[in-house]
Amino acid sequence: MELRLANGRVVAVEAVGPDDATPVLLCHGLADSRLTARWLASAAAELRLRVIAPDRPGSGGTDRRRLSQVADWARDATEVLDALEVDSAAVLGISGGGPFAAACAARIPGRVRSLLLVSALGQPDWPSAGMAPGERVSLTLARLSPAFGGWSLDRLAALARRSPDLFLRLAATAQPEVDIRALQEPGLRDSFLTGYLEAFRRGSWGVAQDLRVLTRPWGFDLHSIEAPTWVLHGDADTTVPVQHARRYARAIPAAQLQIRPGHGHFSILADPRDALAVLAG
Repeated sequence: MELRLANGRVVAVEAVGPDDATPVLLCHGLADSRLTARWLASAAAELRLRVIAPDRPGSGGTDRRRLSQVADWARDATEVLDALEVDSAAVLGISGGGPFAAACAARIPGRVRSLLLVSALGQPDWPSAGMAPGERVSLTLARLSPAFGGWSLDRLAALARRSPDLFLRLAATAQPEVDIRALQEPGLRDSFLTGYLEAFRRGSWGVAQDLRVLTRPWGFDLHSIEAPTWVLHGDADTTVPVQHARRYARAIPAAQLQIRPGHGHFSILADPRDALAVLAG
């Protein structure tokens, strides 16, 4: 669906699960889109969750809006919740969406019932040991030139349109075997491809903006988060190292850390019901 906000700006939103179920605001990953919600649809229906996934500014079907820092995303989240007449929601952040989810918990605490961070990317000064070399290089380039970083990921999207199998082989480079197997499963494979391609439907501006704000100070304090928080991560993850999860858990008061042995960045969501169950309480 498309939400037209009071200022005329359009935000594209995907919503799955029963209309009267517990609302969950999904903050999608980097170079991803609202369409990730479709992968969660079956789990959402089973757990009676209503997953609401907006595209961030400039990505997918959402109009551009300049963000100065990650914390600015909380305004967009508020406008989406207002437009859908949702008083409060659980917030789910996946991968590069983790910081945006945490920003909601810090900046609009009255609207956030709980917070779940899955394979969440950490602050720009956190150590990168355990991260695949290509991921480290990408983040380093993004700090120097986020526009170039967005453009280079857009070139990969062009490759994915022409040759999805080659794109997936490149995406699996330096991934653990458990993630390679997960991306070979048709359902997860198709979800990953669809979400990635949709992220660049309007070009690379939105992804470049995400890179810019993610690799600079975020504009909020993790210690200020009061919502019940779960941090879920696989110890075989080479996209975002598991030490980022441990840092989140130390920084957010009373956060519960769940490390899944043998799981990577993609495999941890191969069974979405297992990951989302904590939000159904």
